[in-house]
Amino acid sequence: MDQRELLTQARGLEAAGELRDAASRYDQAYALNPADTEVAEARAALLDRMAVTEHGITFRYIPAGTFLMGSPDGDLDEHPAHKVRLGDVWMAETPTSWWTFCNLMGWALPPDGVPPEGIDSDFRWGLHIGNQIRWQYCEDATTRATDWHAHNPQLRLTRGDGESVSAEEFFGSVPRDPEAPWRYERKPMVGVSWTAAAELGERMSDDRVRYRLPTEAEWERAARGGLPGRRYPWGDEPPTPERCDFDRFSEFAIRPVKDTPPNGYGLYGMAGSVWEWTSDWYDAEYYRNSPAADPRGPVEGTERVLRGGSWSDCADAVGVSFRMSREPDDGLTPSIGFRLCREEPAR
Repeated sequence: MDQRELLTQARGLEAAGELRDAASRYDQAYALNPADTEVAEARAALLDRMAVTEHGITFRYIPAGTFLMGSPDGDLDEHPAHKVRLGDVWMAETPTSWWTFCNLMGWALPPDGVPPEGIDSDFRWGLHIGNQIRWQYCEDATTRATDWHAHNPQLRLTRGDGESVSAEEFFGSVPRDPEAPWRYERKPMVGVSWTAAAELGERMSDDRVRYRLPTEAEWERAARGGLPGRRYPWGDEPPTPERCDFDRFSEFAIRPVKDTPPNGYGLYGMAGSVWEWTSDWYDAEYYRNSPAADPRGPVEGTERVLRGGSWSDCADAVGVSFRMSREPDDGLTPSIGFRLCREEPAR
């Protein structure tokens, strides 16, 4: 079927109120020629219409469809490139912020970032280590990580003369806009384990809607933005600072995720910014035998898949098919975060 036929079908389905099927047809038409302005605008308008905001998170609609997963030119664990058929899903527009995580978990908001009393001491110690990372990297106006004490605006210390001063005064000013309030909403949460990310989705879910980490296949399809066979969310052009947050290890800072443009599904930070947990166990050879429809990863494993690369990684790692993995409880790093997806029953 050619692009004009698909466009005609999509418009008819949209007029009839069959929005999910219409979005799939628009997506198919767009994949044939993303440069067609009429198709691109009609598709974008419907996808915008189908976005959902719940729990303070905007979820962008990813239509059902088939795409080519993996890469014939990538690392061995990206081989072979293979067709995958997926149902529809809504993907969070941005990675989860520290403020959002704490708010939805019922924790004290940042910079406190702690749950209610009653947790064991080992967990509280690990949480404190994670917060040391988040104080440095998750604050909206901070442009460089320094000593973690100085990044906690609520910490006060006593100097030798007995005067109580802020940690920032004691250790030196944090590189940030001094006029900006201390906020934690525009950058991704980091230092987060797979276990904690999955727990948030479970806590938010109910009988009507399920929130969860995306499968590896769902993540890759969403990252591609409707562009088939391309290396990055925007196409095959190499990464630049204008396109994504990458290759900035020496800066020791994450940029606000909306500082770079969204992809074709309206998703920000699908290349660079932070590595994102998926629900799948990792297996380097999984693609050789994975199902053609709705793959969910191996039934067991020792590490979970991470996708997307980060602010500290090179261009190769921020490609849409690049794979990495870590143990589920190993997330204490300023380069790992997550985003949730939203799933509701088919009608």
